[in-house]
Amino acid sequence: MTGDQAPAAEQLLRVESRRAGPAMVVTVAGEVDMFTAPRVEAAVGRALADPAVDVIVVDLTQVEFLDQAGLSALVTAHRAAQRQDEPLRVVVDHNRPVVRPLEITGLERVLALYYDVAEALGEPRGSGG
Repeated sequence: MTGDQAPAAEQLLRVESRRAGPAMVVTVAGEVDMFTAPRVEAAVGRALADPAVDVIVVDLTQVEFLDQAGLSALVTAHRAAQRQDEPLRVVVDHNRPVVRPLEITGLERVLALYYDVAEALGEPRGSGG
């Protein structure tokens, strides 16, 4: 590998999908940038293509970096979900590398944001909530 090559997308980002009843939870960890954003879009696209999925939850609580390409991927996923009349719920908690770009771009007013996966799935909260 030469010095001018970017690290492999697999090293920068981990994307995992799991079923939770009628929902698909797509967990994203690492850096979402121009090299890795297509993997996020592809994971959401697979969830949208699954006829058994009614709700898609994108968990960004483990994301360490989110750039314009990542924001664009979220918008693309949001629009695709809207076209299919399926809710796209984005989990962000207090993760500043994610929350700040959403606030700067105004996307926090467009996307359905949640503080944790359980809330996004509509699960009842414990006695502390």
